[in-house]
Amino acid sequence: MKQFFFLFLLFSGLSDSKAQINTNYEELIAKASLLHLQKDYKNAIPLYRKAFALQQPDALNAYKAAGVYALDQNQDEAFKYLNISLDKGWTETDVLLIDPYFDYLRNDYDELWDSISEKARVAELQFEKTLKLPELRRQINAMTIQDQRIRYLKIQTSDSDQLAQLQQQINELDFKNLTQAKEIIKKYGWPKISEIGKDGSNNLWLLVQHADQDIFFQKTALEEMQKLTGTNEINMENFAFLYDRVQCNLNYKQLYGTQVNWTQNGEASGFRAIIDENKADERRASFGLLPLKIYALNYGFQYSLPTAVAALNQNKKDTESTLNLINEAKKYYRYKKYPKVYDNYNNASMILGGMTSSQNYEASVLFAKIYNKTKEEQYRSIALDFLSLNHLRDDLNKKELLANKEFKNFYSQTRWKDIIQSL
Repeated sequence: MKQFFFLFLLFSGLSDSKAQINTNYEELIAKASLLHLQKDYKNAIPLYRKAFALQQPDALNAYKAAGVYALDQNQDEAFKYLNISLDKGWTETDVLLIDPYFDYLRNDYDELWDSISEKARVAELQFEKTLKLPELRRQINAMTIQDQRIRYLKIQTSDSDQLAQLQQQINELDFKNLTQAKEIIKKYGWPKISEIGKDGSNNLWLLVQHADQDIFFQKTALEEMQKLTGTNEINMENFAFLYDRVQCNLNYKQLYGTQVNWTQNGEASGFRAIIDENKADERRASFGLLPLKIYALNYGFQYSLPTAVAALNQNKKDTESTLNLINEAKKYYRYKKYPKVYDNYNNASMILGGMTSSQNYEASVLFAKIYNKTKEEQYRSIALDFLSLNHLRDDLNKKELLANKEFKNFYSQTRWKDIIQSL
């Protein structure tokens, strides 16, 4: 499901607040956007036609329509919608120039393509003059282009050696981009749209989204974004998306329903757990976001908002399931069936919003005891997993950790040292 420019073109810019939502239009656009992502132009084109008969497209949707027409080798409609996109304010010239959806136009209609490219360059130069930090925007956009290019190459190959090389390059680039993103946010906070444009803001957010290995940084970025909420200087869908991502990374339930579950074959199966799910659309509406029923169509599944009773029952079910698994784990501990202890706690930890920080700490102590008895590394490892999660939640006490004799055999571990040194 992860395709070239997935977050660029499926979500970036979608959340501009609207006084009135044309539900039929938005449903058609959501379905068409998914088909655009899947390069299913035959089925996407009729949906775009129906949508644009109801409402004129904005820059992003005109751009996506141009892409599917180009895949269909319909150069007239493709160039028509590229012109509309530029006239409506499309500013990402670098994206346009390398987007593989337009290979047909580049190769077979070079004069028209050169004309569009020049129009895009001129428009971008004019746009840059309105920004306070155009150089920063160019830096961010260049980083994101690299990020997406290499990921595109990865999904285009099935050769195991090439995949390994590309993954190594992705890891190196992610580290480089993460370092630069940290420097940007340290220097500027979260840059305003008036400083780097919507595209620059969206692209910096995309880089932060890829920083799941550094949740502390994601939390810092979120705090800086928070300062701009309530203004026109931030894309509120980006804020909601990162907020939910951080929550899920901390094993809490999400608030706005931006995170989905993925199946092994790369398809979305539904939303990850949402706290007070019946109120999710109210929270989304306060940010100018579309209802979850429509948002789900971007991912290819149907969704209905639950009732208050159903949402409450789901919360209770998750809590009860977590407690049952923990109680089972403790029972197996008494019987010294340690693999069963591991399995039950592991399953409990996978319930979003299930285990509290105190339960995480209790589990870490229990697994430390098991490790001290068995010297089997998997138990020390999972104990450190629970401690690391609490550390990310800012729910660890250094004195309490060092006073607990069960952790003495952890002192040589790098993960333990990292936790202790940062407290």
